[in-house]
Amino acid sequence: MTEEEFWSLIDLLGGVANQRTTPALAEALTREGKVHVEEFADTLTEKLQLLESEPHSGIPTRDVNDPSDASPVPLVGDALINLHFAVVAAGKSRFHRIQEHPDRVADCAWDFSESDSLAEAVAMAYENTTGQPWLGPMPGSPMDEPEASTTVVTGDVPWLSLALHGDSDIPVAYFDAAGTVVEMIHDDPQWRTWWSSRAEQRDLAIEIEYTAQAERSSVTARSGVAWASFRRNDSRFRGLNKGRLANLAAADLEAVLALVSSSLSLPTPPQVPRPAQATPPTRREDAARARLEELRQRHRKRR
Repeated sequence: MTEEEFWSLIDLLGGVANQRTTPALAEALTREGKVHVEEFADTLTEKLQLLESEPHSGIPTRDVNDPSDASPVPLVGDALINLHFAVVAAGKSRFHRIQEHPDRVADCAWDFSESDSLAEAVAMAYENTTGQPWLGPMPGSPMDEPEASTTVVTGDVPWLSLALHGDSDIPVAYFDAAGTVVEMIHDDPQWRTWWSSRAEQRDLAIEIEYTAQAERSSVTARSGVAWASFRRNDSRFRGLNKGRLANLAAADLEAVLALVSSSLSLPTPPQVPRPAQATPPTRREDAARARLEELRQRHRKRR
């Protein structure tokens, strides 16, 4: 995709990305087809990364929805990412002006409260085109620059990363245990040997979303990276103590890696390690949880 093609698609937003303007972009990308959707996503990621390299985090910035008497504040985290989306959505001229003069981001109020819907338009167009959910991290997502909700493991030869996020808070015991398991796997020579059998893929990135939406699992390989994208129901955390949550984290990663292995035609993976604090559930607890989930599913159907 050329620069001109990218910015002509951005112009469909009319200068602002929100839930009202991005459907038109999604429709246009859908008509362009899968390859153009991926190219648009790659270019959007490049633009966001250019803005990330500038010190916008230290510049007080106003949103159009701020009270008139409120003082602008420097943005961090998701708010800063949304500001970068808003700058891209504003079009080519304003993007380059802010890129060249970062301090000018304070010159006006930005409509960035829903600007991350620009990334959602990419996912929508991809699903409309292929019938499959977008695989891998979205432009601007924590997988591009890890934050508090993301666990990323690196080492002498980085190959494995994990990102966890959800509609509500992920239990600390689960989050910490998942990070511990990934660290143990990443540093284990047996696991490195297992992954090295997939010579054409350098890295394995795992993303798990916890939500009330229907569960799904997808594994794909693109640009030298294998993406494992999963959606799990957040009701799985209910009623579990710290030991059970730690065991659940290990079991979830075991299921993820088993699917990665079968999807990419890898050898049988080594045994997934359990954190020291992990406590397996009893047979009675398993039966009770299965029964409770069955009742919840029936309740949802009646609604």
